[in-house]
Amino acid sequence: MSILLVGVMGMTHLHAQEILTVGDFHYQLNGDGVSATLVCHVDGDAVTGEISIPTSISYNGNNYTVTRIRMNAFIGCGKLTGSLTIPNTVTYLGENAFLGCSGLTELDLGNSVDTIGPAAFYGCTGFTGSLTIPNSVRAIHYAAFYGCTGFTGSLTIGNALTRIEAGAFYNCKGFSSLIIGDAVQSIGTSAFWGCTGFTGPLTIPNSVNSIEPNAFHNCSGFNGTLTLGNAVESVGGRAFYHCSGFTDVVSLATTPPVFSFEEVFEGCSCTTLTVPCHCIPAYQNSEWHDYFTTIIEDCNLVPELDEKMANVYPNPTSGTLHIEAENIEAISLYNLLGEKLFETSANGNSYEYDFSPYEAGCYVVRIQTDSGIVTQRVVVNDR
Repeated sequence: MSILLVGVMGMTHLHAQEILTVGDFHYQLNGDGVSATLVCHVDGDAVTGEISIPTSISYNGNNYTVTRIRMNAFIGCGKLTGSLTIPNTVTYLGENAFLGCSGLTELDLGNSVDTIGPAAFYGCTGFTGSLTIPNSVRAIHYAAFYGCTGFTGSLTIGNALTRIEAGAFYNCKGFSSLIIGDAVQSIGTSAFWGCTGFTGPLTIPNSVNSIEPNAFHNCSGFNGTLTLGNAVESVGGRAFYHCSGFTDVVSLATTPPVFSFEEVFEGCSCTTLTVPCHCIPAYQNSEWHDYFTTIIEDCNLVPELDEKMANVYPNPTSGTLHIEAENIEAISLYNLLGEKLFETSANGNSYEYDFSPYEAGCYVVRIQTDSGIVTQRVVVNDR
């Protein structure tokens, strides 16, 4: 993957606004009149040693909160050393902000950062320890941490991020574990390509609906169970290519996610796939069967929903029962001994079932929808 370096160092293109020099840094005042953007160090890319980014500056008798670090602010500052702390006032890290700052050893992202720009920490190979993306972060752009190979601890994605962009953590091979926040909806192309250090199981949250090509390509260190959340609709080619450590795969989706390209699980040694109740035929008749020779069901995988999520009437009944719920996928009927009397697949928001052949008494109807299972008791009257 190649990265286009936009702009030049220092202040070459900074003509639109006045440049202020306060302490070790150049700044621009933001349009709100109360905050400032850090532009670059006064020594440019020749700066050495540790830096301390202030939370505010004073200029002409006024105080300004430092809220942004401009694109290219420290690009190529390879002589910076020590830890880097982003103050809690900073909300935005611009494109290439710390690109190539390979001498930095620790990273602490403040609790107000909203956006991490493209290639913001590209090639910062000196970072060690764990990395936590704060719950404030809503956007991590492409290649933000590309090639940050020195991390040695866990990677935790916060609960505000909705998309992990392409190549965001490409070749960050030192991380030992991965926790993905429950707001992430999509995992971009090659987002975790070559992160070989990840160990333990991997859970894709129920919020994720798409996993793009090569997302976890060659993440061979994982061991244990790979669990795909119930909202996953598509999985890109080679998404889990050569992730050889997984012992089994669990898919919570009642409809098999579509493979957008080939070799999704190529090189994975696991052959057992676990799916929700009534879903074995659907997975057997899909591309999933090309990778998993054993497909089993676990009826505890799909959550039990409140009975109010379905409308079952008339109840009691002596004939036709009407069942209404959103996105019904299967209907099953049991007696009070737990014996299954009837089962069928369904498609839509309503279903009718004739109880006239059954004796008077109580029965249990299980309604499987795309979001879970609703269980209701039905009373059959004497005729």
